[in-house]
Amino acid sequence: MKLSEAIREGCKLRPRVGALGERFSYVEGRGLCSDVWGAACEAVQPAVANFNWNKSNLDTFRRSMDAFRAIQLQHFASYFQMPLRCPGLRQSVLKVGGRFIKRFGHEPELKTYDDYARIENLGGITSECPKVEHLAGMVDHLYHKHRMTAEKIADCVEEYENACVQSARQIAINRNFNHYQLNWR
Repeated sequence: MKLSEAIREGCKLRPRVGALGERFSYVEGRGLCSDVWGAACEAVQPAVANFNWNKSNLDTFRRSMDAFRAIQLQHFASYFQMPLRCPGLRQSVLKVGGRFIKRFGHEPELKTYDDYARIENLGGITSECPKVEHLAGMVDHLYHKHRMTAEKIADCVEEYENACVQSARQIAINRNFNHYQLNWR
């Protein structure tokens, strides 16, 4: 099963949790919740939900995490080898001077001074953006740092899986990354 399919199937099983690094956790009033990787692993191996996810007994919790990592690597090992960079790694701003020219009987016109244009690099959106190196890390990164929904992440991963050429894979992620896009309505 592909990762995108596993995320979609796993999202139907239980609600999402937002705590960083917790694959499964108990939330009062909602019961057992999972993050994106928890949902994907539960879709391919349903017994994952029956592990001990309570941190009060650290030894059993660590054994549960080790078993979870083994399942993760058994089914999705290739995703840890698919190179990828976070689109939020660099924020570039183009600064251009200009002014409005109003002439009688004509529409106002924007005149820009492209000769003086300069690009400024503002750095990454988060301090974690430069650390992403593969698709598996990007899934966690998009969910926990950029707060993308699991469905949107599944779409993003599916487009990456379907991209044939290496450069097209990064383009697929960039196209789905809309952290600072404005929605004009």
